Amino acid sequence: MERHPLELVGLISPYRTSETSETPGPYDPAFVADIARAYEAAGYDRVLVGQNAKSADSLVTATWVAAATTRLKLMVAHRPGFIAPTMAARGFATLDQFSGGRAGVHVITAFSDIETRCDGDYQTKDERYRRSNEYVRIMRRVWAGESPCDHEGDWYRFENAGSEVRPLAGSIPVFWAGTSDLALQFGAELADVYAFGPGSVDQIAAQVVTVKAEAETHGRNPRFSMSMRLVVADSDEAAWARADALLQGVIARQARHGALGRDLGKAAEIVTANAAQADDAAADPCLWTGLTKATQGRLQVMCLVGSPETLVQALLRYRAAGIDNFLVTGFDWLADTHRIGTEIGPELRRLGNGPA
Repeated sequence: MERHPLELVGLISPYRTSETSETPGPYDPAFVADIARAYEAAGYDRVLVGQNAKSADSLVTATWVAAATTRLKLMVAHRPGFIAPTMAARGFATLDQFSGGRAGVHVITAFSDIETRCDGDYQTKDERYRRSNEYVRIMRRVWAGESPCDHEGDWYRFENAGSEVRPLAGSIPVFWAGTSDLALQFGAELADVYAFGPGSVDQIAAQVVTVKAEAETHGRNPRFSMSMRLVVADSDEAAWARADALLQGVIARQARHGALGRDLGKAAEIVTANAAQADDAAADPCLWTGLTKATQGRLQVMCLVGSPETLVQALLRYRAAGIDNFLVTGFDWLADTHRIGTEIGPELRRLGNGPA
């Protein structure tokens, strides 16, 4: 099958500080525009506008990001179930028009019941995935301009739906995540980009094989995304020293202020277990799970550590495993964004976009 070109993806932060900073910074709308422009200047292709149960609204934030940039594409996290899919379809179509065709929706079904209950959603994970499946199919019907658009399903019922605004290209790319059976089943049918969390090369490769095989039964060839934090410095030795300093800072912050990160319940145990399985220095000498373990999975911050040259080679191993979209960020937002985009991105593209 056709090999997709590589994309470099960033993460929009509304805070000038990172999780490893000694003290958290205030919510800063101006920094959202600053970091968005930094990603664009550094050559990133796209940014994720994240969402959790306590975060700012992702669609509004994405509009602010689009206004601050000219070419940067968007990957906007959205949780089905809290607004009608017809309304969501119109919202994303409007963003797509305002941004000149740069919108993308990242469907977040949420693996933590604690997160969803914050907003009053008490459905089980399987129920949430079934709802997301129906939700995405409805959005695509609205984007396609189906008229009249009537629907009676397991989760939604409406009559004569539609939208005065449609996406510039006729639809909007759908990003999808999850490793449960239903997540894989529906994602293989629906996703334009299947997104994985961090893991070892072997873990990611196994997930790619599983989703690709299921997608091929539907005649589909989705892109694959992986998120990873990078600890970069001039040399490998300096990068590992920086990693140790980050770890010591997190340990000290937790000693002063208590557990760092979000309460994810059982989901945090899964994250910690995955980190333990990935922690094989012989197989992945750059992979570092120290921050994940230090926070007992409340921070899902698996990292690759090294110089720019070392990190390019580490990321190419994930490229060989099937990854097309690299969601890679650092810890010093502006400085690391510039360095990743200008010192790692070009060489990663040059080598990663060659013959498979």
